[in-house]
Amino acid sequence: MYRSLEELCRRAEEITGGFWKAVEEDDCKERQISEEESFSQLKAMYQAMREADQNYDPALKSRSGLVGTDGGKLQEYADHGEPVCGEFLGRVMAKAVKMGESNACMKRIVAAPTAGACGVLPAVLLPCARHFSLSREQLVQALYVASGFGMVIAARASISGAEGGCQA
Repeated sequence: MYRSLEELCRRAEEITGGFWKAVEEDDCKERQISEEESFSQLKAMYQAMREADQNYDPALKSRSGLVGTDGGKLQEYADHGEPVCGEFLGRVMAKAVKMGESNACMKRIVAAPTAGACGVLPAVLLPCARHFSLSREQLVQALYVASGFGMVIAARASISGAEGGCQA
């Protein structure tokens, strides 16, 4: 496991494939699995993020009634309004809220790195995929990059809300 970005970047320079490949290599070593199995698992996580977005129900509310419908409103605004921050960032914000609402409504999400932060990666990756016409392979590689940063953060600080408070 890498404890610093400097260490991870050094390793990325030593191997063919760069940063994402260094993280994949570390994953395979740590969990004693093949590169194909590691890549396949992250590909499945990316697919689950896509499905969570596609299966979002804008009418659904949490059991408490406090959470729901805002993701659909933001999506509508991003699609047909003129978001102050632009269409792209409007879509990013809509996806983040949609994932958070799906989590609160007990829908399937990818808890990466935690369920409370489940909207962050899909909010960035899904609009980027569309906007930049990225392949599924490139998006899985992006998940490795995010994992590498997360690995360093988790090694040096807490990512647990229970341990470090909500800001963790």
